[in-house]
Amino acid sequence: MSNTSDNEQELLRLVAAGDENAYRLLFDRYADRMYMNALHFTKSEELAQDLTQEIFIRIWVNRLKLSTVDRFDAWLFTVARNVIRNELKKKILPVENEAFLHTYFRDNNLTPQERIEYKELESSVHQAIRNLPPQMQTVFLLSRQEGLTHEEIALRMNISVVSSKTYMVRCLLAIRRHLGKDAVKLGIVVFFLFK
Repeated sequence: MSNTSDNEQELLRLVAAGDENAYRLLFDRYADRMYMNALHFTKSEELAQDLTQEIFIRIWVNRLKLSTVDRFDAWLFTVARNVIRNELKKKILPVENEAFLHTYFRDNNLTPQERIEYKELESSVHQAIRNLPPQMQTVFLLSRQEGLTHEEIALRMNISVVSSKTYMVRCLLAIRRHLGKDAVKLGIVVFFLFK
């Protein structure tokens, strides 16, 4: 094992034991990389800073696990991926944040290839929605286009709230299946992008 690896293991051991100075060293060593990773996905400096803080809060909260981590960089990127993905889901799922996605994907900074991929994905999303059974399609559209809650959907369609939620889960799974590798390739669930 190299000195660098030994030093990092010792640093992780100290952080796991609650050593705040060691934690600061860990933060200083990895914060810039986490920030750049978050910025790449969010396109927002402020949000990337917040997510970087959240990543390191998670590390501190879960510091006892550090003593069992063999490759900290891989573990850290897993934590970062989960934090960023959760934030993007929050941005994607609520109807009021749909504008965030349209800005994200219609940004003038997109390359011509990225614009083509976006258009293809958007077309695939519309096709997936058209393929849904009528009741599921109605629930999806009431939720995503009209912004209705599950309670409002249940009332309008004369179904239970549980049924509305179940239909939505099935819709999302069906759309994910339809998108297949495209959903994975983009790294975030982008199939809410439609008007």
